Amino acid sequence: MDENSLGTGSFAVAIFVIMLFAFGLVIGEHVGEEMGKKCVEKRDFHLANLKILAAGVVASAVVWAVQMLTLAGLVLGLMAGALAGAKIGFGESVGPWKFADKYFNVNKDQTNRTEAEKARRRAVRKARKEGKPEPELMSVQAETPNAETGANVEKGTRH
Repeated sequence: MDENSLGTGSFAVAIFVIMLFAFGLVIGEHVGEEMGKKCVEKRDFHLANLKILAAGVVASAVVWAVQMLTLAGLVLGLMAGALAGAKIGFGESVGPWKFADKYFNVNKDQTNRTEAEKARRRAVRKARKEGKPEPELMSVQAETPNAETGANVEKGTRH
C-alpha cells in the first residue's frame, strides 16, 4: 500500500472543510445577529431568514459552478450561523425556533409571553432599530438626589 491509497490527502481536506465550517459559523452568527436586531415584527424576522437562505443558495450554486467544493463548508457554516444569529438578535422564539424551545424546555419566558409582553418587546425592538431610547418598564429613582451630598435624602450618607 502506498501513501495515496491511505487517503491522507482527503483527510486533510476534510479537516480543512470542517475548519471553514466553524469559521463560517462564527462569522455567520455575527452577521445574523446584526440582521436580527434590525427586525421589529415576526414578518421582518422571516424575511431576514429568507434573505439568508437565498444568499446561501446563490453562494452554494457559485461554489458548485466553479468546482471549488472545499468552500461548501464555509457556505453552509455561514448559513447556519446567520440563521442562529438572527434568532439571537431578534430575541424571540418564532417559527421553528418556538417548536425547538418548547421541545427542549428552554426560553420559557419567551414561549409563554402574554400579548402585552409581546407588544412591549416589539416597542423595544422598534426603539432600538430607530436609535431611540428604549421604553422604561418602571422608574428606579424614588426621589431627586440632594443637591449638597448627591445622595437621596432618605438613605443619608455612608461613612
